[in-house]
Amino acid sequence: MAEASKKRLTGAFKLAAVAISGALSFTAAQAQSNYPNKPIKFVVPYSAGTTTDVIARVYADKLGKVLGQNVIVDNKAGAGGNISAESVARSAPDGYTLTFSTSATHATNPALYKNVSFDPIKDFTHIAMMVSAPNMLAINPKIPVNNMAELIAYAKKNPGKLTYISAGSGTSPHMAGELLKTMAGIDIQHVPYKNINQGFTDLFAGTVSMTFYHVPVIYPHVKEGRLKALGVATSERSPIAPEVPPISDTVKGYDLRPWWGLAGPAGMPKDVVDKLYAATTQVLADPEVQERFKNLGLIITPMTPQQFNDFTVTELAKWSKIVKDSGATAN
Repeated sequence: MAEASKKRLTGAFKLAAVAISGALSFTAAQAQSNYPNKPIKFVVPYSAGTTTDVIARVYADKLGKVLGQNVIVDNKAGAGGNISAESVARSAPDGYTLTFSTSATHATNPALYKNVSFDPIKDFTHIAMMVSAPNMLAINPKIPVNNMAELIAYAKKNPGKLTYISAGSGTSPHMAGELLKTMAGIDIQHVPYKNINQGFTDLFAGTVSMTFYHVPVIYPHVKEGRLKALGVATSERSPIAPEVPPISDTVKGYDLRPWWGLAGPAGMPKDVVDKLYAATTQVLADPEVQERFKNLGLIITPMTPQQFNDFTVTELAKWSKIVKDSGATAN
């Protein structure tokens, strides 16, 4: 082939490459600017009926209306939320697979489980902090105690006899129990349940002793007399259970606050993150959502993507130390 022809052919290839590259860039930009143009999957790390599931369904319904697309809740329970978190971390970072990052999946689990297959910081895009909530310590009424001081005294006289349930290792009810064990110097046994509804059935029957579960889930059973409330796990009282004193009134410095925030896989486009953050801010400002969350005992705690990422880094360090100090392991 003549040298001039080779040069023309090479030039044509270069022009074609530039054209294709430009077309692909335009298509990607167009796809992002049109986001979302199909349903979004919201992966929930715990089973239906849990606090996380209730929050997720309220949020997903409103988010879908703000974005003009269906947001489908997909409950993927197991391994204390790790199965769900890993599935999202390995998903395409296009904004169509989202999840909650929680105080369990992104703060305690990496220290609690030996083989966590995701990095809670590097493998996720932290989009928006949303809500936090206190846990409530409630016992089966057959246990002969009426307050925290009596519970601690009973536990010390009966080491290993009292049991407490959770939705799995690393969840906030589990860590609330481990923190009390460490701070109060008592021996109580953790009993994790894959299906927390079965755990509650056993708790009502007296097969297990107590739980440190989220106020919006456990408090109705207290009001119905199925359980007896001894304390809330934050330094202030819950707005929906003001008569229940803080555990810290008896165990000084005791404070634990589970939290939930919006996250997706690492590497999500900035404009998609910005759109989701703006939409989440709009959802959290909705009076109907605010009233619903207030009635559930939740506290709206919004943060920007950067603030939420920095917060997660801090929480991971804090809970890694608590797990280490308590000697807790995944059951």
